[in-house]
Amino acid sequence: MFISKDYSENLKNFDKSDAGKALLLYSIYIAVLWIQGKSYTSNLSAVMLTILQIVFSLTSLAVCIVLLIIAKQKPETIGLTGHRFIDSCISGTLLAVLLLTITAVHAVTAEHAGIVLHVPAINLLALFTIGAVQEEITFRGYIQTRLNGLLKNPAMCSLCTACLFVLMHYPVHWAVSGFSLNVLTGFHVLVLFILHFLCSFVYQKTNCLWGAILLHFLYNTGQAVLIL
Repeated sequence: MFISKDYSENLKNFDKSDAGKALLLYSIYIAVLWIQGKSYTSNLSAVMLTILQIVFSLTSLAVCIVLLIIAKQKPETIGLTGHRFIDSCISGTLLAVLLLTITAVHAVTAEHAGIVLHVPAINLLALFTIGAVQEEITFRGYIQTRLNGLLKNPAMCSLCTACLFVLMHYPVHWAVSGFSLNVLTGFHVLVLFILHFLCSFVYQKTNCLWGAILLHFLYNTGQAVLIL
């Protein structure tokens, strides 16, 4: 079984109230994303929009931290631990390469796109770093583990979190261009599901979230470097 004993033991600490806090966090996060999307329809400069995007991510992260403090739960309960750090990061790196290879092959074969190497700007790297940390802590670290307080099944928790993770990519687009399920391509949605399950696998296998964060960061950065 790929779920570590430490991860399984951690899940036993959560109850229905923790699951409720997880859903509250998700609701707040969706609201923040909607506001972020609306900011793109304003006359704000590109620099200001980038700053706001960072602020919105940090706001969602702050809410998660506040919920941890209120519940008197340690960072280890969301995978922020040095235990098995190397194993976690190696797994995350290898799986990031795998996912980037899949997306590159699809771009070349199915979309007949070229691959152009590009050096991302510093502001993009900052966004990728903050985004990876915030999304992994929010979804794999907090929501996925706390949902076990309600579902009592790690596989179901991961599946539900996968759906929530994919759905959270829609509000920004909807705020900008209106409601439509076609704002993301089928392949993009598939990749988001795969990204979730790969990050979830790394976390569950090692009970260390750092590898999932690294995987997420490397995937986002790789997409920007390759410009598929």
